Amino acid sequence: MKKSNLLLTLFILFGSCECELEPLGEVLGNPCYVDDNGSVVQIGQNSEDYKDRNLGICSTGKTKRDENDNLICVGEIAPQEEDCNNLDDNCNGFVDDEYDGYALYRPYYSSQNTCIPLGVCRYAQQECVDGNWVCDYPSDYGREVCDGRDNDCDGYIDEDTDEDPIFDPADRYVYTADPDTINVGECRAGYKECAYGVVSVRNMRTPIAEICGNDDDDDCDGLTDEVENDSEQNDFALIIDYSGSMEVIINSVADALCSWSSQGVLENSRFAVIAIGYTGPYSNSEMSVLTDFTDSGTACQIIRMANRTQFAGSQEYQLDATFNANDTNSAGYINWSSNNKKVLIFSDELLQQDFQITVEDAIEAVVQQCTENGYSIGAFITYDIPDQALWVDLTQRCGGFLDYLSSNPQQMIDRLNYWVGTDC
Repeated sequence: MKKSNLLLTLFILFGSCECELEPLGEVLGNPCYVDDNGSVVQIGQNSEDYKDRNLGICSTGKTKRDENDNLICVGEIAPQEEDCNNLDDNCNGFVDDEYDGYALYRPYYSSQNTCIPLGVCRYAQQECVDGNWVCDYPSDYGREVCDGRDNDCDGYIDEDTDEDPIFDPADRYVYTADPDTINVGECRAGYKECAYGVVSVRNMRTPIAEICGNDDDDDCDGLTDEVENDSEQNDFALIIDYSGSMEVIINSVADALCSWSSQGVLENSRFAVIAIGYTGPYSNSEMSVLTDFTDSGTACQIIRMANRTQFAGSQEYQLDATFNANDTNSAGYINWSSNNKKVLIFSDELLQQDFQITVEDAIEAVVQQCTENGYSIGAFITYDIPDQALWVDLTQRCGGFLDYLSSNPQQMIDRLNYWVGTDC
C-alpha cells in the first residue's frame, strides 16, 4: 500500500511536467573535405575515401562551425599540380610523376627547359630526379672531339684552341716512318688537324726516293741529291681529274710539262696521261688513257687538247686508274719501262673506286700492288678535303708524297718542279 502511494505521488509531481529538453550537442572534428559543389562532406577514418584523400601532401580537414554557425571543413589540403620537389603534390601515390608513375619531364621545346640549347645538347629534355631537374644530355656531350659536331655545346663545332684542345698534346704529332729519320733532311712529324669532322695529318714528311735536282735530302739519310742508282730516269703516270673544277689546275700541269720540254729538262723521262672524270674520246667509266708513255712536250699538248668543258663530268675513280695502269691484265695498263715508276694523281675529289667493296679495301689492293711492282704514288689534292687521312695513308705506304693543288698557275708549276726534279 505504501509503495503504490509513492509511485502515485511521483507521477503527480513529474508526469504532468511541460518543460522543454535541450537537443543533443553536435560532434565536431570529424574528417571532411569540400566537394566540387562547395559542400562539406564528412567521412569515416576507416573508409577508402579517407585513405585516398590522405596520400602525398594531401590530408582531410576537420569539421567545425564558423561564426555564423555554418558547418565548415578546416585544414584540408587538396591535390595540387605536380612539381619537382621530391613530394607527391597531386596525391596519386607517386612522387614527382607526370602520370601513373612516369617521371616529370620538360621536352626540349618547352619554355621552362633550362638545358643548353646548342650543339648536341639542343634536343635534350629535362627529367625530375630526386626533386631536381636534370638534363638528359646525349652520350657524346662533353669534351670536344673531332666528329663534325659541337660536343661541348658552346656553339662552335670542332674548335681546337690552346685553351681547349681537341687532341692531347702528347698525341697531336704524328710520324709513321723510322724514328731515326725524323728531323733528318726533309723528314718531319706532321700534326693532327680536325677538318669536317675527320682527323687529318698535316705536313708529315717521311722518306721517299731521292729527287735529283731539288737540293733536298728527300730520303732523309743525311745526303742531298745523291745518285743512288745508275739511272735516275723516271716513268711518270699522270692521273688527272678532268672534272670542270680542275680546269685551271690542268692548264698549270700542261704548262709545267711544256716548260720542261722547251728547256730540255727531264729529256730521259717519260710521261703517260690518264684521264678520270672524263667523257671525251676513248673514255670509259673508270679511266681513259689519253697517251701511253711519251715525251713531256707531247704529253703537254695532249693534256691541253683534252681540257675542254664538254669532256668533264664522269666518275673520278683515282684508285681504279692507279691499279689498272699497273695491272698487265687490264685494258688500262700502260707500258712501264725499267725506269723509276711514279704515279702522280691530281684530283680535288674524295678518293673513289669501283673495283672493291670499300675505299679502304681498294687502298689495300693498291698498296699491295705498289709494293710488289715497285712504284710510288704522289698526289696533289685540295687542302680541306674531308678524307685527307686516307690520302695520307695511300701516299705514305706507297713511298710517295702528298701536296696541295693551287689555283695559282706559277705556284702549281713550282710545286711540280720541286717534286719531279730533273734527270741526273
